[in-house]
Amino acid sequence: MVIAISVLGTGIFVALLVKASYLDSLTDRLGKEGQLLVNTLNWEEALEQPALFQQHADKFSRSLGVRVTLINNDGKVLGDSSESPVVMDNLRHHKEVNRVLESRMKGSYHSVTQDDKLYVFTPAIKKEGETSEVLGAVRLTMELKTINGSLSQVWLSLVGGLLISFILASLIGSRVARNITRPIEEMTQAAVDIARNKFHRRVPVQQRDEIGRLASAINRMAAGLRYQLETIRKSERRLTSVIETMESGLLMVDSNRKITLANQAIHRFFNVKSPQLLNKPLPERAVFHDLHLMIRKCLHTGERMQGEIHLYFPEERVLEANLTPIYGEREGMGVVAVLHDITAIRKLERMRTEFVANVSHELKTPVTSLRGFAETLLDGAVEDPQMQREFLEIIQAESLRLERLIGDLLDLSKIESREMSLNLEEIDVTKLIRTIVKTTEKQMKKRGLNFQVDVKEDFTVHVDRDRFSQILINLLSNSMAYTPTGGSVNLSAGKEEKRWWIRVSDTGIGIPEEDLPRIFERFYRVDKARSRESGGTGLGLAIVKHLVEAHEGKIHVESRVGKGTAITLSFPL
Repeated sequence: MVIAISVLGTGIFVALLVKASYLDSLTDRLGKEGQLLVNTLNWEEALEQPALFQQHADKFSRSLGVRVTLINNDGKVLGDSSESPVVMDNLRHHKEVNRVLESRMKGSYHSVTQDDKLYVFTPAIKKEGETSEVLGAVRLTMELKTINGSLSQVWLSLVGGLLISFILASLIGSRVARNITRPIEEMTQAAVDIARNKFHRRVPVQQRDEIGRLASAINRMAAGLRYQLETIRKSERRLTSVIETMESGLLMVDSNRKITLANQAIHRFFNVKSPQLLNKPLPERAVFHDLHLMIRKCLHTGERMQGEIHLYFPEERVLEANLTPIYGEREGMGVVAVLHDITAIRKLERMRTEFVANVSHELKTPVTSLRGFAETLLDGAVEDPQMQREFLEIIQAESLRLERLIGDLLDLSKIESREMSLNLEEIDVTKLIRTIVKTTEKQMKKRGLNFQVDVKEDFTVHVDRDRFSQILINLLSNSMAYTPTGGSVNLSAGKEEKRWWIRVSDTGIGIPEEDLPRIFERFYRVDKARSRESGGTGLGLAIVKHLVEAHEGKIHVESRVGKGTAITLSFPL
């Protein structure tokens, strides 16, 4: 459009300029021809013979191709190549004729365009000395139609040239514009894709001009943004993975106490789902009460805080809470809370306290007995042989009990500290059980218990002979201790596809259901009186548990109060 408007404006301007130039040239030519006529005519002779004017007008008109009109100094037409002078009016009253007849400048002419005709007036001046006299005037007339006919060829040439110029300019301009707009469109699309986080598009660089350098810059920018975004996403995924897999709970709240971050540990601690916390205020439920108070205090004081939170639902937990205020330019002050589950630590501390108390109690009992009976002997009972023997037997029994207790403590300490190494060997199950049965069978009969052994089939196992014997002896000892006279104790073994098992069952007093999870704790007794009467240390099942785990085995306990207990050990073949 710009080229078309420019070419059209140029064409119109050139056409008007050509027309004006042509008219000026034509007017100048007619003026010179008129001057030539004025100088050629003998005006004094022609004025004496008027018929000569008409002849001269016809002759000059044929020669010049224009209408020739000869006028005297009074404005009367003396000769005209188109009309008879007789019928023509006096032209003195015409402004242009009057202006020419009054002119005193020789060689001048005057032109005017009127009624689609071009008139050129040339005065005939006779000059004598310093005076001059106007003898008449010559009027040359040319129709503008004739001029336009002459200009039509110029117009055709001009229009043709302009049209060709427009076509060439359009072709060249469209090609240049296409070479410019195509890469710009591609760069625009690439920029749109970058804004949509799509960095795969690249702008082809064909030339090293300004557009080519811009395309290269966009390509480098897209590649750089893609690399940076991938790095950010990778870091974000790593950070999210670390946060979500943390055993400690991570909670972040803003200045309005809205939760902006909560990992899976928080959901697990408080038994809530992710949509229930994220971008919402901290719930007002009772389980969040202590955390509410700590966060409120941290926001108020702006200082780091540390404390413990006790939860009783969905399970009893003890959490160590560390709160740190964080400051943002727009968000104001928020709080980051890190919650560590220290339930196991508190449980271990409680177990350690109980263990120390139990060890002290278990050691104090035989020591007190030994001291008491020794003092009694020293006070004079040594003189009585029967009392002396009775007291010495009690002292011996208590010392043996103390020895067993210390031995079990040492064994348990070695097992738990992993200082004990297993001497594994291939042993026939039947042979292993037969050895243990010989050790306990007499004690079973002495207590009036029915002892039965049932091995489904003969097979070999990979165990430590001594430690496995210790396992079975402890289990059989417990069964003997808690089974009344007349009851029965069964020892059975068998194997499955990938595991083998051994089971010790009895018809004893059984274990209450609430005590089952704790029977493998150190010094834990279901029936303390019966256990002490049997001389047990309270460490047997704890030792059994650790030795079974050392053999990569599992323990399963079934028990009903008053019906008996069955303990099954399973090991990989």
